[in-house]
Amino acid sequence: MPSYILVAVICVSLLSVYISVRAGLRSPMERYIRCFLGYLALHATHAWLVRIYFPDNLRLDYLAPYGLLYGPSLYFAYQVAAGLPLKMRHVLPHTLPFFVFLVCYLLWLAFPSWGAAHARVLGLSLYGTLSLSFLLYAIWALFFRRASPDAERNEDIRMVSVMAMVLAFIAVVFLVFTYSGFSNGYFRSRFQGSIIFLTMLSAAMILFANIIRRLVARPDTAHEEIDPIPEDEIRRPADTEDTQGDGRYQKSAISPELLDAYEGELRQLMKEKQVYLDDGLSLATLAQLLKIPKHHLSQVFSIRIGKNFNTYINEHRINHSIMLMRSHPEMTIAEIFFNSGFTAKASFNRYFKQFHGCTPTEYRSRIAAK
Repeated sequence: MPSYILVAVICVSLLSVYISVRAGLRSPMERYIRCFLGYLALHATHAWLVRIYFPDNLRLDYLAPYGLLYGPSLYFAYQVAAGLPLKMRHVLPHTLPFFVFLVCYLLWLAFPSWGAAHARVLGLSLYGTLSLSFLLYAIWALFFRRASPDAERNEDIRMVSVMAMVLAFIAVVFLVFTYSGFSNGYFRSRFQGSIIFLTMLSAAMILFANIIRRLVARPDTAHEEIDPIPEDEIRRPADTEDTQGDGRYQKSAISPELLDAYEGELRQLMKEKQVYLDDGLSLATLAQLLKIPKHHLSQVFSIRIGKNFNTYINEHRINHSIMLMRSHPEMTIAEIFFNSGFTAKASFNRYFKQFHGCTPTEYRSRIAAK
């Protein structure tokens, strides 16, 4: 039974990664999800290979410290979902137990005589630490994490919260069985193994559903591979469009009512989905998301908004960067512009000065002085 669960984890994880890559999902959270799914697939593959080729030595799986990264992964997921950077000085303390037990595991493999004498101590230490890790990270996630400014409407926060509740359940189960293990001399039961693998499968399914939700809400944001909008999905204006000889559309081509509808949908998309945070966003991509012709969207910008696409999107990004400056003063300028949809500091500084007449550093100093 565990082997079938592991194969399912591998298939679901790799399928999710494939779909995410092919769809061009590349926001920080989407990239993080791919990394975590890759880690799930690695863990499941290792456990499956042990059961296929070393069925008489399951300690090769039991003593591998993969589980010690699941609690930190939950913490990192909250950071990414809240728009906060993952700094190395914050990552290392959370991953230190994993690396300590990884070294012990490798020593156990390299020196069989030493390993045979210390396997029980290593196992009890590993599963005691694992139970404590699950419990502490679950408690933090459910009761003590810092709220995101967008937490009430952030789908990513809600998804990670579901996984936190799953981790809390696993923590309770592990505490019970770890206590029994200390009393009876074993450090892992087959029931614990099945619980771990079922949890891995649950996590893979939750993330798979999250990727599908993103595809439904955001058809395709990879502007290099945008498919043409189907003819039956293009909403056409009531008035016939007149074109000039050079192919440009006159301002009277689209009815005011349709322009109003386009503008309302555009502003709603900016507010609810924050698509401007995608550093690969283009006019064609945005038109695809709104399911309107690209030249119609261009007229919305020129006639109704009075700004071109680049100015409009970068203004939203600058406003987002100011929000980060105020709500997260610990972030560096580099972290702020990266989390605001910019890929280069020069562009960030140029647009910031264009909109506010000063550099980001000067603006931050003014905030601090108040």
